[in-house]
Amino acid sequence: MKIEKEYDNIFRYVLYRTGNRYDAEDITQETFLKYIEHTEYHGRGNERQLLYTIARNLCIDRRRKETTEILPDNVQDTNDDIIRKIAVRQAMEKLLPEEREIIIMRLVNGENISVIARIFNTSRFTMSRRIKAITEKLKKELGKE
Repeated sequence: MKIEKEYDNIFRYVLYRTGNRYDAEDITQETFLKYIEHTEYHGRGNERQLLYTIARNLCIDRRRKETTEILPDNVQDTNDDIIRKIAVRQAMEKLLPEEREIIIMRLVNGENISVIARIFNTSRFTMSRRIKAITEKLKKELGKE
Protein backbone atom coordinates (compact mmCIF):
# COMPACT_ATOMS: atom_id res chain seq x y z
CA MET A 1 0.00 0.00 0.00
CA LYS A 2 1.30 3.41 -0.94
CA ILE A 3 0.93 5.54 2.15
CA GLU A 4 0.61 8.73 0.07
CA LYS A 5 -2.73 7.46 -1.25
CA GLU A 6 -4.16 7.57 2.27
CA TYR A 7 -3.65 11.32 2.74
CA ASP A 8 -7.05 12.34 1.32
CA ASN A 9 -8.95 9.79 3.40
CA ILE A 10 -7.21 10.82 6.61
CA PHE A 11 -7.73 14.51 5.78
CA ARG A 12 -11.50 14.00 5.18
CA TYR A 13 -11.79 12.01 8.39
CA VAL A 14 -10.01 14.70 10.41
CA LEU A 15 -11.90 17.53 8.68
CA TYR A 16 -15.20 15.92 9.57
CA ARG A 17 -14.11 15.46 13.18
CA THR A 18 -12.73 18.98 13.62
CA GLY A 19 -15.02 20.99 11.36
CA ASN A 20 -12.10 23.30 10.61
CA ARG A 21 -10.01 23.05 7.45
CA TYR A 22 -6.88 24.58 9.01
CA ASP A 23 -6.98 22.28 12.04
CA ALA A 24 -7.61 19.34 9.73
CA GLU A 25 -4.55 20.20 7.63
CA ASP A 26 -2.39 20.51 10.74
CA ILE A 27 -3.64 17.29 12.31
CA THR A 28 -3.33 15.36 9.03
CA GLN A 29 0.27 16.48 8.62
CA GLU A 30 1.00 15.64 12.23
CA THR A 31 -0.58 12.22 11.70
CA PHE A 32 1.81 11.41 8.89
CA LEU A 33 4.80 12.75 10.83
CA LYS A 34 3.90 10.52 13.77
CA TYR A 35 3.40 7.61 11.39
CA ILE A 36 6.92 8.12 10.04
CA GLU A 37 8.25 8.01 13.62
CA HIS A 38 6.65 4.57 14.16
CA THR A 39 8.88 2.67 11.74
CA GLU A 40 8.37 -0.58 13.66
CA TYR A 41 4.87 -0.81 12.13
CA HIS A 42 5.85 -0.13 8.52
CA GLY A 43 5.32 -2.98 6.12
CA ARG A 44 3.13 -5.05 8.44
CA GLY A 45 -0.02 -4.41 6.44
CA ASN A 46 -1.73 -2.32 9.11
CA GLU A 47 -0.63 1.10 7.90
CA ARG A 48 -4.17 2.35 7.32
CA GLN A 49 -5.26 1.24 10.79
CA LEU A 50 -2.26 2.96 12.35
CA LEU A 51 -2.98 6.19 10.45
CA TYR A 52 -6.60 6.27 11.59
CA THR A 53 -5.57 5.52 15.18
CA ILE A 54 -2.99 8.31 15.20
CA ALA A 55 -5.44 10.77 13.58
CA ARG A 56 -8.16 9.79 16.03
CA ASN A 57 -5.91 10.34 19.04
CA LEU A 58 -4.69 13.69 17.72
CA CYS A 59 -8.29 14.82 17.18
CA ILE A 60 -9.17 13.81 20.73
CA ASP A 61 -6.15 15.71 22.07
CA ARG A 62 -7.03 18.81 20.04
CA ARG A 63 -10.67 18.64 21.16
CA ARG A 64 -9.64 18.54 24.80
CA LYS A 65 -7.68 21.75 24.31
CA GLU A 66 -10.50 23.60 22.56
CA THR A 67 -13.21 25.49 24.38
CA THR A 68 -15.54 26.11 21.45
CA GLU A 69 -16.41 24.29 18.26
CA ILE A 70 -15.95 26.13 14.99
CA LEU A 71 -18.23 25.34 12.07
CA PRO A 72 -16.63 25.63 8.63
CA ASP A 73 -17.51 28.72 6.62
CA ASN A 74 -18.31 28.14 2.98
CA VAL A 75 -19.71 31.22 1.28
CA GLN A 76 -20.38 29.35 -1.99
CA ASP A 77 -23.14 27.21 -0.48
CA THR A 78 -26.77 27.96 -1.21
CA ASN A 79 -29.27 28.28 1.63
CA ASP A 80 -30.51 24.72 0.97
CA ASP A 81 -26.94 23.39 1.14
CA ILE A 82 -26.32 25.23 4.38
CA ILE A 83 -29.57 23.97 5.92
CA ARG A 84 -28.78 20.41 4.83
CA LYS A 85 -25.24 20.59 6.24
CA ILE A 86 -26.52 21.97 9.53
CA ALA A 87 -29.15 19.21 9.74
CA VAL A 88 -26.55 16.52 9.04
CA ARG A 89 -24.11 18.01 11.55
CA GLN A 90 -26.84 18.19 14.21
CA ALA A 91 -27.87 14.60 13.50
CA MET A 92 -24.22 13.50 13.70
CA GLU A 93 -23.79 15.32 17.01
CA LYS A 94 -26.60 13.24 18.49
CA LEU A 95 -24.61 10.08 17.77
CA LEU A 96 -22.12 8.75 20.27
CA PRO A 97 -18.53 9.79 19.47
CA GLU A 98 -17.57 6.26 18.45
CA GLU A 99 -20.64 6.03 16.19
CA ARG A 100 -19.63 9.29 14.48
CA GLU A 101 -16.16 7.93 13.82
CA ILE A 102 -17.53 4.73 12.33
CA ILE A 103 -19.91 6.63 10.04
CA ILE A 104 -17.20 9.04 8.93
CA MET A 105 -14.87 6.18 8.09
CA ARG A 106 -17.52 4.19 6.25
CA LEU A 107 -19.79 6.72 4.55
CA VAL A 108 -17.50 9.71 4.09
CA ASN A 109 -14.23 7.90 3.35
CA GLY A 110 -15.76 4.69 1.97
CA GLU A 111 -13.50 2.62 4.19
CA ASN A 112 -13.76 -1.16 4.06
CA ILE A 113 -15.79 -2.72 6.89
CA SER A 114 -12.91 -5.08 7.67
CA VAL A 115 -10.55 -2.17 8.30
CA ILE A 116 -13.06 -0.40 10.53
CA ALA A 117 -13.72 -3.63 12.44
CA ARG A 118 -9.99 -4.07 13.13
CA ILE A 119 -9.68 -0.46 14.30
CA PHE A 120 -12.54 -0.96 16.77
CA ASN A 121 -11.41 -4.46 17.69
CA THR A 122 -14.58 -6.27 16.64
CA SER A 123 -15.71 -8.77 14.02
CA ARG A 124 -16.61 -7.74 10.49
CA PHE A 125 -20.15 -9.09 11.00
CA THR A 126 -20.65 -7.08 14.20
CA MET A 127 -19.33 -3.92 12.55
CA SER A 128 -21.60 -4.40 9.54
CA ARG A 129 -24.65 -4.65 11.79
CA ARG A 130 -23.47 -1.66 13.81
CA ILE A 131 -23.05 0.47 10.69
CA LYS A 132 -26.55 -0.46 9.58
CA ALA A 133 -28.00 0.48 12.98
CA ILE A 134 -26.14 3.81 13.05
CA THR A 135 -27.28 4.60 9.51
CA GLU A 136 -30.90 3.89 10.47
CA LYS A 137 -30.48 6.14 13.51
CA LEU A 138 -29.22 8.97 11.25
CA LYS A 139 -32.06 8.47 8.76
CA LYS A 140 -34.60 8.64 11.55
CA GLU A 141 -33.01 11.80 12.94
CA LEU A 142 -33.06 13.41 9.49
CA GLY A 143 -36.68 12.39 8.97
CA LYS A 144 -35.93 10.05 6.08
CA GLU A 145 -37.21 6.85 7.61
